Amino acid sequence: MRTLFILTTILLLGLSVQGQNYASSVGLSGGYVEDGFGGNATFNFHMNRYSYIQIGIFASFSNEEYAGSEIPYNVFAFQPGYYRRIAVLNTRNPISFYLGGGAIGGYEIINNGKSELPSGALITARSQFIYGGFAGGEIEFQLKENLSLAIKGQQHYHVNSDIGKMYPFIGGSIRYYLY
Repeated sequence: MRTLFILTTILLLGLSVQGQNYASSVGLSGGYVEDGFGGNATFNFHMNRYSYIQIGIFASFSNEEYAGSEIPYNVFAFQPGYYRRIAVLNTRNPISFYLGGGAIGGYEIINNGKSELPSGALITARSQFIYGGFAGGEIEFQLKENLSLAIKGQQHYHVNSDIGKMYPFIGGSIRYYLY
């Protein structure tokens, strides 16, 4: 994960030195993940009006029911990615459609780190570092010059998760353009 962070930082610095930044924005989203709630805080580095690099911090809070017990599990992850605009509707307030994907590196916490359930059953899955990738799409509704709302959907793939490899996220987002 450290290597992923270093590579992303180098990429962003390289792009900023070239002076290709069209705009930068920050976003906050919340919505549904499998069996719970998730949120994503993002920084978007717009290379031009058609594409941007997104650096995100993702968190989810879920409960899985197993053998009459609810087992809490949480995911906290760093998500660098790339999005490309595929279409725009030029109305009074433009609507843009984006597709993208990227890498995931983070930590999965199962049953708050405890291996035993209240019933005495033992959990064989363990809390651990996870990695993988994601693919997603966004529909962005421009409200003002520097403010927009978006519908966001992502499918996460965690290569080494003990809970499940596929992990969906769908929600709403607000985005503020810094310049």
